[in-house]
Amino acid sequence: MNSIKKILVGACALVMTSTVLSAGEFNLNDPLRRAGGGASESQGGPYISLQGAMYGATFGGSGKNKDGAALNDATLGQVFGSVGVNVGWAIPLGDRLLLGLDLSYQPGDGKIKVDTGAGDSDTTGEDVEVTVGDTRGISIMPMIAISDSSAVYFKYGITHVALSWNDEMTTGIASSMLADTIAVGSRTILGNGNLYMQTEFGVSDFDPINIHTVTSNSTGTASAENVYGAFSVGIKF
Repeated sequence: MNSIKKILVGACALVMTSTVLSAGEFNLNDPLRRAGGGASESQGGPYISLQGAMYGATFGGSGKNKDGAALNDATLGQVFGSVGVNVGWAIPLGDRLLLGLDLSYQPGDGKIKVDTGAGDSDTTGEDVEVTVGDTRGISIMPMIAISDSSAVYFKYGITHVALSWNDEMTTGIASSMLADTIAVGSRTILGNGNLYMQTEFGVSDFDPINIHTVTSNSTGTASAENVYGAFSVGIKF
């Protein structure tokens, strides 16, 4: 995770460095003047898009009861959709090579409920509920312009997901999860060169979190993984 953060800081520094050029020389599509008239200039520049995505999420874990006896491992799965936004800046580093800094936001309010063993007759509130909230991500995005209107890219970054738990979980439990995210995609410029469509497929592997229930005094660890496909329509400035 630390290596990813260093890469992202370097990408941010590259974008900030480009702003030192004088106003008369500044070009949003090629701020470092590295495109050389190549296809990368048509793909370069800041952008914003509306993104729709479908996720296949799994949540697995294992634990022990209050007496220290191991509990059965369990895995939950869920498929859900979300609509969010992406903003970023793709900067040409050569006639076909670009490096982008991409920010994403996906609002969320999905709920998972787990029966911890008392069954439907439970009257003590022993069931565990977790609400998956908003998702935010930051990534670097190396791109290759294969023509003036098309590019392919690889994305590597960090995803943050907010979590909230019901009163069955002890205080101090994690209120969020972090994941390493990798993805591949393609972008196609439309019409006059400002509109584009983008497709993306990726996976997010989240760090494990510790859990501790109140009623049964059980403990354990759990981890999640998301596989997703996304389609975006955006504007490149």
